Amino acid sequence: MAPTAAPIPTAPAGQSTSPAAPQQMLYYVCGNTNIDTHVTSPDPQHPFNLGVTFVSSSGGAPLTEVSVKVRRHGRVLMDFIAAGPHCLFSVPEADYRIEGTYRGEMKFEIVQTGTMNAQIKW
Repeated sequence: MAPTAAPIPTAPAGQSTSPAAPQQMLYYVCGNTNIDTHVTSPDPQHPFNLGVTFVSSSGGAPLTEVSVKVRRHGRVLMDFIAAGPHCLFSVPEADYRIEGTYRGEMKFEIVQTGTMNAQIKW
């Protein structure tokens, strides 16, 4: 499973960035619940610093094929289908709204960077 990156500008909203301006990269990778023991961020300067697991509320069975959106200040930063029940993210320090939609039902958690064991349950 190759990590995926999505660039976002580092300039505050309302300011324009020149083509040569540095961009903060966002990375994620999803897989089995033990993925964090054998996967590292592609950017050593920005290790994975947030983790979320998608599980069934009855029995705690891991869920796959969850549609995921990562939001900050209402803006969608990432939008993807999770290939496994556990996702790791490398994102700038902040609180994020992690949304998961499974079988048409959307759930979310507000998760702060540094939290590696957040769960969203259906």
